[in-house]
Amino acid sequence: MRYITMMLAAAATMAAASAMAETPSRPIPNFGVFAEVADPFLKPDPTLRYKVVFSVSQPARTPGSVHQGLERVARMVNLLARYGVKMQPGDIVITLHGPAAKTALTPVAYAKRNKGEPNPDADLIHELSAAGVSVRLCGQSMMGAGFAHEDLNPDVKVDVAAITTMATLQLQGYAIITD
Repeated sequence: MRYITMMLAAAATMAAASAMAETPSRPIPNFGVFAEVADPFLKPDPTLRYKVVFSVSQPARTPGSVHQGLERVARMVNLLARYGVKMQPGDIVITLHGPAAKTALTPVAYAKRNKGEPNPDADLIHELSAAGVSVRLCGQSMMGAGFAHEDLNPDVKVDVAAITTMATLQLQGYAIITD
């Protein structure tokens, strides 16, 4: 009996290790946590090319915390990887505008404008960029808020306007997800 119990435990351990080895790593390791859903009706299709632009314009729901819109993008990137979708750099684009524009600031510039508080989004923006997500800032929002180029996180690129970026990308076949 003891031998059978040991064999069953060893088999379970090997099966768990095998399942973990088959699960792709998360491209955004420190953000974008998701729950595994048993037997989903619809899941990401690895034969499709996912080209998506996220419009992120709302302020953070919880000041001092990671912006929910950026966290959502990280979750999508991690979910796509989990299901074997191969992304190319620039397939996922974030356009920051309106009150969310301040997430694009460097830690120093953010702290100057927010009573010394650190930018809670700087690390996430870096991880998104490293994973191939293109993070953009609306130039109109930048100018309206009085941000200078040197105030911006080096992982963020400035476009003329969020409205033209979203229109252009949609015409190029990107799906738009708004907050």
